[in-house]
Amino acid sequence: MLKSSYLIRYSSFQFKRSFHLTIPSLTAGQTQYHGQKNSTWWDKYDSHVDPVQTRTDLLNMDDLDERHFRPVKPVIPTYQSFSCFHDPIISRVIGILLREGNRELVEELIHKTFRTMKLIQIGKYNRAKTKEERDSIECNPVTLLKQAIKNATPIVRLTRIAKGGTLYSVPIPISPIRATFTAIRLLIDSTHDARPHDQRFWTLFAKEIMDAAQNQGRTIKKKQEIHRNAELNRAYAHFKWQK
Repeated sequence: MLKSSYLIRYSSFQFKRSFHLTIPSLTAGQTQYHGQKNSTWWDKYDSHVDPVQTRTDLLNMDDLDERHFRPVKPVIPTYQSFSCFHDPIISRVIGILLREGNRELVEELIHKTFRTMKLIQIGKYNRAKTKEERDSIECNPVTLLKQAIKNATPIVRLTRIAKGGTLYSVPIPISPIRATFTAIRLLIDSTHDARPHDQRFWTLFAKEIMDAAQNQGRTIKKKQEIHRNAELNRAYAHFKWQK
């Protein structure tokens, strides 16, 4: 009886392992083997083959290549896409905008935002009369988004520290990851604050991004307000290093 129960558990484990290895949609993080640190299923059982790295190898692949019949390792061991259109900044903006897990809706909003920015910039480019004016107009919405985030990124932030029963707002340096998050959050909050009922979100978001890319608008004012408050509370900066 004990032997039969052991065989049932072992066969069930083998089935789960083989089924887990053959699902092509699973990423490296989802297929991670928890028995060893930094180990994966294909490292332990040697069941996956190496992927095709270049387009030339893909075009020269034989019809009898084992990659057609065996599971293939992911190109990159993360959730990120290997598409040439993938950008980590855009993915982060989508993640911050995400509500209730509806990622397709947020991606559609971002695409409409980029389309609006592209149309506005192309209109400016066509109305420009000189070559210098046309060269100064950036028509790539991704570049404008990165420039807007760079202009809206603060260098300090305020934290609350208790001293003698009193809470003080102490300015401290901000980490790069949190600074980028704060810049994206300021762009989104500025769009929501100035959103009238007769305009769509992507229209106002596009205008806010283009204003921040030119170092102006509500987002830049909010960043300057953060720096102004940090300047007003600089007398309490030494509380950060006191116990």
